[in-house]
Amino acid sequence: MSGDLGLAYTLQIFGFSLVIAASLAFASSRFGKLHARDRILARLKLRGDETVLDVGCGHGLLLIAAAKLLPCGRAVGIDLWSQWEQADNSREATLRNAALEGVEDRVSVHDGDMCKLPFGDRSFDAALAHFAIHNVHGRGRRREAIREIVRTLKQGGQVAISDIFSLNLYADELRKSDMIDVEISGRSFWTFPPARTVTAKKRSQSA
Repeated sequence: MSGDLGLAYTLQIFGFSLVIAASLAFASSRFGKLHARDRILARLKLRGDETVLDVGCGHGLLLIAAAKLLPCGRAVGIDLWSQWEQADNSREATLRNAALEGVEDRVSVHDGDMCKLPFGDRSFDAALAHFAIHNVHGRGRRREAIREIVRTLKQGGQVAISDIFSLNLYADELRKSDMIDVEISGRSFWTFPPARTVTAKKRSQSA
């Protein structure tokens, strides 16, 4: 009898935990991600005339928001368009979203691997990645992605990477790539799972 009660309590706790997790995921999807997006972009202090790269742009959450802050600039996205985490994840879907938000003239989207970015050295004033680099398998490959981001940044360029784990690895590789002002934020509970953001700056030519 006591065993049955113990099992019942365990199932109740498990069910309650699932309800909480589902509620947090729903809140993150509907509201939290927008707040998190704005906080990430605010870290870059954009003037409005920059060219910004969104690595693993997906449906364009950060890409489109960045474009709205760039009346004289451009937002460039790149993705492999995996269907595993986002349904209907495609270049066409992202461009449709940009058109719906009225920024299609300031947005371009490319197919490509973040570990081998199809852009020249010093192409961008800033780079973003949100819940993207952790999808790359292997610590070595994640370091490659960081090095590629640094390579494509202009002198004095900025980077903001938000993710759920590997932040210490990102920060370490940024420092090894001679980036300065490398900082990791506290954990943000606006997304589920909670995330942190690492920011850094590329040395200017005069530094």
